[in-house]
Amino acid sequence: MLYEKVQNGRMTETCVFCKRKFPTRGHHVVPRCKGGTEIVPTCHSCEDFIHKTWSHNELRDTFNTVETILADARFQKFQRWLHQQQETAVFWSQRNRIRRPGRYR
Repeated sequence: MLYEKVQNGRMTETCVFCKRKFPTRGHHVVPRCKGGTEIVPTCHSCEDFIHKTWSHNELRDTFNTVETILADARFQKFQRWLHQQQETAVFWSQRNRIRRPGRYR
């Protein structure tokens, strides 16, 4: 993988979902707790939306490839919204505040 530059300690790379050059992190397409091993570079906005929208079981069973996530109408609507925002805009959800502590089921 070619990394463009480092911003805030993270590598800047193209997100596989929104195609923006943004600081990325490794996103398990199938959640690691569900046996996933494939990691793709994903920006914070796309990863946060994916985990806000689908449970780990849905990501394992139905939305287990980049292509199926990109084909979903909800994700396409989010992408249209994201591309209308400023280039530096980041989508934040409150998903971490409602999760129960402990292992995922």
